[in-house]
Amino acid sequence: MKQEQESHVSNYSLTVFLTRVCLLCFLLALMPTNGLGQKEYENDGSTGKKNMSFETEDVTLLNGTQKSMYVTGAISQTSASSMTDNPILNNTLKLTGLLPGLTVFQSNGEPGEESARYLIRGKHTLRSNTPVLMVDGFERDFSFLDPNEIETVTVLKDAAATAQYGLRGGNGIIVVTTKRGKAGKVKIGFNASAGLKKATTRPKMLDSYQYATLYNEAYFNDNNDGTLNPATFAYPYSQSVLEKYRQATEGTLEGIDAYLYPNVNWYEDYIKKSTWQQHYNVNASGGNQIARYFFSLGYTNNTGLFNTDKKVNTYNTNTDMKMITLRSNVDVQATKSLYINMNLSARQTEGNTPGSYSGYASRIMSAIYNTPPNAFAVIQPNGLPGGTKDYTDNPYGLLNLEGYSAYYMRNLFSDFNAVQDLDFITKGLKLHGSFAFDGWFDQVTNRSKSFKVYGIATNTDPATGLLSPVYDEKNELTYIETGSNSEMGTSGSYPSTYRTFSWKFKLDYEKRFSQDYLYAMIGLSLRTISQENNNNLPRHYRGINSRISYAHLNRYLAEINVGYEGSEQMKNSDKFGLFPALSLGWILSEENFLKGNKTINFLKLRTSYGVTGFDDIGGYFSYIQHFNKSSGTEFGTSSTSFDGWEESAMSGDATWERVYKANIGVDVSLFNRQLNLSVDLFHEKTDHIMVDSPLPLTIGTKLSLIPIGKVRNQGMELRASWKDYIGKVEYELTGVFSTSNNKVLEKGELEPLYDYQRETGHHLGNAFGFEAIGYFTQADIDNPNTPSQSEFGTIRPGDIMYKDQNNDGVINSYDKVYLGQTDIPSQASLSLMLRYKGLDFGFLLTGQWGGSMSLNNQSAYEFYKNGGVQEHHLNRYNPLSPDSYVQHGMKFYKGDYPRLSLSGTNNRQGSSFWRVPTDLLRLKTIELGYTFRGGLLQKAHVGSLRLYANGYNLFTLSHSDLIDIESNSGSGMVYPIQKIINFGVNLTF
Repeated sequence: MKQEQESHVSNYSLTVFLTRVCLLCFLLALMPTNGLGQKEYENDGSTGKKNMSFETEDVTLLNGTQKSMYVTGAISQTSASSMTDNPILNNTLKLTGLLPGLTVFQSNGEPGEESARYLIRGKHTLRSNTPVLMVDGFERDFSFLDPNEIETVTVLKDAAATAQYGLRGGNGIIVVTTKRGKAGKVKIGFNASAGLKKATTRPKMLDSYQYATLYNEAYFNDNNDGTLNPATFAYPYSQSVLEKYRQATEGTLEGIDAYLYPNVNWYEDYIKKSTWQQHYNVNASGGNQIARYFFSLGYTNNTGLFNTDKKVNTYNTNTDMKMITLRSNVDVQATKSLYINMNLSARQTEGNTPGSYSGYASRIMSAIYNTPPNAFAVIQPNGLPGGTKDYTDNPYGLLNLEGYSAYYMRNLFSDFNAVQDLDFITKGLKLHGSFAFDGWFDQVTNRSKSFKVYGIATNTDPATGLLSPVYDEKNELTYIETGSNSEMGTSGSYPSTYRTFSWKFKLDYEKRFSQDYLYAMIGLSLRTISQENNNNLPRHYRGINSRISYAHLNRYLAEINVGYEGSEQMKNSDKFGLFPALSLGWILSEENFLKGNKTINFLKLRTSYGVTGFDDIGGYFSYIQHFNKSSGTEFGTSSTSFDGWEESAMSGDATWERVYKANIGVDVSLFNRQLNLSVDLFHEKTDHIMVDSPLPLTIGTKLSLIPIGKVRNQGMELRASWKDYIGKVEYELTGVFSTSNNKVLEKGELEPLYDYQRETGHHLGNAFGFEAIGYFTQADIDNPNTPSQSEFGTIRPGDIMYKDQNNDGVINSYDKVYLGQTDIPSQASLSLMLRYKGLDFGFLLTGQWGGSMSLNNQSAYEFYKNGGVQEHHLNRYNPLSPDSYVQHGMKFYKGDYPRLSLSGTNNRQGSSFWRVPTDLLRLKTIELGYTFRGGLLQKAHVGSLRLYANGYNLFTLSHSDLIDIESNSGSGMVYPIQKIINFGVNLTF
């Protein structure tokens, strides 16, 4: 405890010190310049400039910047102007469709998370494919930085761009630079926006009458062996009861019947049609030749979609989130040869959820889907929550009577950078030094409790099936109570608490000769990660990196990047790895035969090859032999138990993945730079991937993961833009295209009995299942030559028939085949920007194709976990009238649906029937704005006023409206992804 207190005191002292330094620098910025130091330097995360050509744009690299003219690696960059006013809060999602090679998918819409999956050039490994995120040169998350803080976002893709990062560069890197102040008068900006959010999809749940009708049909189907008469069959719901439910759906039931025959649409009642979010930011920048500054303060309020009863509790049980962000970037010219800067960024997030924090969204969404509309009344006549022994998860109770959880997140990103000019040794030589401290603290406090549910005790009339309530001796309703009411408890967790210390030193040299340009650097980096929420030792990375860039006659380019890095997680003989990359470029537009060409303004060919790495070794010190405590063993005449130990896994050869990357690219500007085009072709091969050992279980133990996995990945990227005028209207049309195709070359799988079940040779994340070939008829069932599917229960007419792949007459696991690629679709986008005087308009269309996924569980199946039914279940195959059913090709998304069943074991097998393409066309963003300048604004000392309205996810085309395809959740049990209609104002002073 004392050590923990000292740690927090140390963190506090460091924060106070850094804050004081920032304040001192700010005071310097307010002083008039005295001519000291007319020279400016940019730190390693220096900002780029937007709307520049291939020749002049500053491109952010891992360790500095480079004119795009000299870039020979595969790098894509965008400015913050393309994402600042985007209403989605997660910055990663703002990048969707903007950069070639970067694919982004939204997983859910939880306030404070809006989880994103993102990949650079698809997938190339059997393990983690997540890229590294960096802010101002250090590894940090930028998802919830205030967007007004961001200057540029750069994606580093090939070995030439990432080799310097050694063990961590294999999956690519996304680098964010933040804004810096410029010498001049103070500039103040104020931005405010408010948006209305709605779920992109809403299930069409059927009412109680339809539910009961389909339930009767499913019950008959499950029991009909071909001899039952549907006219005389004893259905669970009689005609009298069905009539009650019909009246319930019409709203004409009164008195106690309204409780005995409820009709509740749980989704419509407890998922709001809409909710709100707000965002505000104020920022200031300015300074003089001595010191410059950029300050930003942001506030976000994001409210939840759950429909809670605010009268029940004094506390909030919705999924609301509030966030404050603060940034201070200060640059100081300390002497004529010494430049320093300091960056401080802080964020505090507070939020709450209904009930226990862990898995709350899935828990509530499942209860909404799994509770039929006629299960019970929300609130019984006694004013208490309804429920039965079979249905205890009353959604109203989960949202209002299970207490709440509060989560708190606080983080501080801080770094100090210095550049010393060493011109006294030789002109162009500089020494750079950086230190960064980041602290991240998460805390979750669960103040949850349980609640009791009440069902009305009833008797059933055997003749009509109608219910009648049971009264006690006081003539009061009798209730059946299930569960218990508990006091609010308190428990806590610290899911993500850590500190990182980073040091970077670099010596670089830049020289321009009469016909040549040379840049050379060598650097040292050290990074320590201390996770305070587990018992692990701190993680350490140590490395050396270097780059040599050479240009001859401004047309022949060569560059060498090298990273040499190690980690304590590797065995002593293999702690460090060497990661070299060579890249070449040829600017043909500088050759005499193209120079001055009126059509081709700029043309560059570039290519690269090198090795990068990634250190996903699958565990903590996995190269060391591990032992677990075993169950006790009895010894002696008194049978005394003694604890023992056992092998958990034999020691293995833990190592990093090697990613061999080749890239060929071309950059071209045509027609007076109106058309700008970049194309890249890439090929990657990853080996030494850690996979499970293929040893048989008869060995008695297992090996730890072994580095034998191999994957090949290749693809293409393109970005094209056309910028011109029609009269006085400026427009810019931009298209982005990215595709990748991977193949598993080796994964250590055991030799399958049938070659068609081999996973090696297919895509990563491939799906296997049965091939659906039709519906059973009674004739099929009676035919002795029909393959048996009895493993999945009794087969009835209307059940899905599967293909017997091995022709053994039995459908079982040996008949599963490859069903297709899963979650790695190709992506493209098309954007248009129009400007006329103060008016601006733009939109971004995004699309994806080539992937597929399986719908399952609550989103697809009828009566899943005794739950409700949806509109698509009306299009079922009815065995009593098979001739009326029109089959569309055994594809669920085309409208087919098998016969209804209360269990559906056969029909719920993973098969091609439930596969749907993940093809998607989406109006990702659209915006209309108008900027006012001069006039009354000038008299009020306002530089400009911009009013705008924009939208996010407003229009979608996909193969299924049961879920949002982008979430990649087959069951749909995630917090809904949302569309947003947003209004905002930008003010500058």
